[in-house]
Amino acid sequence: MVTRVRLCVDLGPAKPRWEAWCALHGVTAADGVRQLVYGVLAQDEPSDTVPEREPHSLSPDGHRERLEIRLTQEELEAARQQALAGGLNVNRWIVAVIRAQLAHEPQLGEREMQLLADSNQHLATIVTLLGRVVVHGAARDGAHLLEGTRAVIDAHLRAVMQVLRANLDRWSR
Repeated sequence: MVTRVRLCVDLGPAKPRWEAWCALHGVTAADGVRQLVYGVLAQDEPSDTVPEREPHSLSPDGHRERLEIRLTQEELEAARQQALAGGLNVNRWIVAVIRAQLAHEPQLGEREMQLLADSNQHLATIVTLLGRVVVHGAARDGAHLLEGTRAVIDAHLRAVMQVLRANLDRWSR
């Protein structure tokens, strides 16, 4: 026997007030009821038994399910502009927004990936400079090489932090 997962409630004369409340809060009538039910059920659960999902347990690999969402024309255009600014198409951008919220990890676009690739190139320069410091460690210009290495490392750290901060800021709005 299959158990139904739907609930049908006759609201009687309260229905217009309920629909007005839902419209005011920007939710459908079903979503409003769902939120109320989950809210009441969450109050009865002891806080120490609520399992917290590890952010890293969410894998973007594997089977994907299709999801249909409906946006207004203005919302879709705004999403397209955000996606374009991040170097993504709108579908990839929406997936990245969801994954960023679920996994609490940055979702990098093409621009960010290019910046990180450039940053890795800087790391290669750092390795080369450190090799020179080791070889010329006793030389008089060793201090100059160390100062140059430090400047390259600082620039690299700033670049990576800016990319990661921009991603976290973008996806946490």
